[in-house]
Amino acid sequence: MADNNVSSAPIKYDHNFAQEFFSTENGRLAQKCMQCGMCAVSCATKDLMDHSPRRLFNLVRAGKKDEVLGSNTMWMCTSCCTCKVRCPRGIPLVDVMHDLKNMAIAQNYVSYPQAAFYQAFWQEVLNRGRAFEGGVMARYYLKRGWGEIKKAFEMKDLGMSMLKHGRLPMVPPRKIKGLKELQQIIEKAQALQRKEAK
Repeated sequence: MADNNVSSAPIKYDHNFAQEFFSTENGRLAQKCMQCGMCAVSCATKDLMDHSPRRLFNLVRAGKKDEVLGSNTMWMCTSCCTCKVRCPRGIPLVDVMHDLKNMAIAQNYVSYPQAAFYQAFWQEVLNRGRAFEGGVMARYYLKRGWGEIKKAFEMKDLGMSMLKHGRLPMVPPRKIKGLKELQQIIEKAQALQRKEAK
């Protein structure tokens, strides 16, 4: 008897994906996972995740790139470090999640709002050497599009209250001294990271 719930769409496997992920700074440590599930039972946001970290590592090994990078698991991680502390193999799961976020952004898997926020925050810090909340918000809403901009207008009372109480500065801070040197350091670090990943 045929199962009507089985999709006829082809399953996509990327044979190089696991190798690519395991070559990242912390991705290689995910290979030590013994599938005990301690990370899943320790995680405060596991109910919001598409897959537990343990399951995500299995999907990496299976070469399911779209399922891994398109999942919300790494974006739901709050970096509380509970999983990192409890992992019997000492896998720094928070750092592994950060590598997955980097991969997702680099390969344009950016449908989650957290991805837009990460990009906005990073661009703001790269351009000023520090974060300006107004700049981060503007970049975030421009990345998310008109729907999110309309939602921002719905929160105008909150924004006005924050401005009134000095919690949201109107004027951007000065750029840091030595910004060019900071940008050169970041460029060098990124080049080293790319070189190590090969």
